[in-house]
Amino acid sequence: MSHSRPWNVAVIGECMIELHKEGNRLVQTFGGDTLNTAAYLSRICGKDVHVEYVSAVGASDTFSREMLDFWHACGVNSTLSQRIPGKLPGLYAIDVDASGERHFQYWRSEAAVRGCFETPEAQDVLDGLARFDAIHLSGISLAVLYPESRERLLAAMERLAEQGVKISFDFNFRPHLWGREPEKNAAPHYRRLARVCRWVFLSPEELRAAGFAEGGYDDPAFRAALAELGAEEVVIKNGGKPCLILNNRTGSSSVVPLGRMLEPKDTTAAGDSFTAGYLAAARYGLSAEEAVNRAHKLASAVIMYPGAIIPAEATPHVFADCQSA
Repeated sequence: MSHSRPWNVAVIGECMIELHKEGNRLVQTFGGDTLNTAAYLSRICGKDVHVEYVSAVGASDTFSREMLDFWHACGVNSTLSQRIPGKLPGLYAIDVDASGERHFQYWRSEAAVRGCFETPEAQDVLDGLARFDAIHLSGISLAVLYPESRERLLAAMERLAEQGVKISFDFNFRPHLWGREPEKNAAPHYRRLARVCRWVFLSPEELRAAGFAEGGYDDPAFRAALAELGAEEVVIKNGGKPCLILNNRTGSSSVVPLGRMLEPKDTTAAGDSFTAGYLAAARYGLSAEEAVNRAHKLASAVIMYPGAIIPAEATPHVFADCQSA
């Protein structure tokens, strides 16, 4: 399939210093939900996409310099990421249990990203987003921001959607980031953003936890809550279970069974890589059902390795048949 120019995608969020165990060793790398999506999107599409990460890091510390180098090595650009004096990146540690499920501990109270849309350079960054074809962000992208930065970002997403930029939003609801009443605090921001989105990604548990609805795929109230979100396309990621896709523009829906998944070694970035695969399929004009199948194949490989970003040679070439020569 031939494409005249790369698909320009801006991904907004926080990258953190990551610590995870490999045997008896503690290994340091970098990760974060939207950075993971950005890295996999760049990796599986190659020159058919141009991915910019929109965030903030420190101005002079070693970790921030190494973090930027890591992004670049992943094929992710940093032109719109600010370097803020006196700030540092956040840090998280991953514990993985016997089933491969991960548990996180975070240190991010003074992270550079939290006030990144309140700096003197912030308006230029937000204005620069108008040149992109698509923008991806998550519930964590919203949650980690100070209130003023969050408001400026949401207002920018509304303006850009009106201008035709496609907005992608992954719920990634993390209650501990939303204060004493997480559902009450998060829901208004989620609703506001979802209604201007081309794609929304979430799990049934996230929909309920964020205060939207109870029920399963066949429950009318559950389907009504998905429609109420207002996004053009809602994708329910449900682990290894079938994936539900609801298109609010056409009124159609489909449940896509997933292929076999091996016993996971580490589920870190499973959902983030799935989102990258789905967005890549949209870039290549594939159907929603085909998008699910290819995204699942990518995520199935990711869960077989420790950490968020698996080795490049272990990443399946799920879009080799679509890429430009």
